[in-house]
Amino acid sequence: MRLLKAQSTNLRNIYGKGVKYDVNDQVIMDSTNTVLVPKGTTAERPTSPVNGHLRYNTDDDRFEIYEQLQWYGVRVAAPSTGAPIHQQNLGNGDATITLFGPLDSQDANPLYTAPAAAVNVLVLVENVFQISTTNYTLVQNPSSTGTGQEVESGNFVTSTEYIITATGSTDYVSEHGAADNNPGTVFTAASAGTADPTGLARPTGYYLEFTSAPDLGKPVTAIHNFDK
Repeated sequence: MRLLKAQSTNLRNIYGKGVKYDVNDQVIMDSTNTVLVPKGTTAERPTSPVNGHLRYNTDDDRFEIYEQLQWYGVRVAAPSTGAPIHQQNLGNGDATITLFGPLDSQDANPLYTAPAAAVNVLVLVENVFQISTTNYTLVQNPSSTGTGQEVESGNFVTSTEYIITATGSTDYVSEHGAADNNPGTVFTAASAGTADPTGLARPTGYYLEFTSAPDLGKPVTAIHNFDK
């Protein structure tokens, strides 16, 4: 009697393709197609993960693995399109505004147009190096008003996504289909809109938020792609 050397999910014959478990403890997926791993939101992660667990996070749109008792995102594709170091001029300080952006690394991959963390971008005010979390932080879609980078409704750029920072305008709803005109509401500009200085919004994205407003006339510069 001949002994079987491997187990297989193929029900037709032992030599056919399938998921196999061989005598050497190897799990073999013998296929030229693909494998679909478990997927779900961050909230749907297993309640008792163990090191080695792998899943696809639908909130972050990437694979994640549990190792050293913590979940880590996995970059299975190239982390960028090979974008070179990019120096972005964010304008001059006026001793009042604290927000500068939105950040744009010039990376064609939309996942990496902004740094993953404040420490991953070099920031200068004129020629003075700024320290992350001490001099500035990285914020996404800030809805504060009077802090910089706000646009009046008459100057909206068509097809650009904005976040409302100040109430007082009906342009958001009537001309752009926004759900309401409350600060924090995100909408896409359907047209330039009518001139209304009470209707303020800011392009969505990541911004540098300074703990102290840069001095009048001092240029703010972000240098990207050191983390790729």
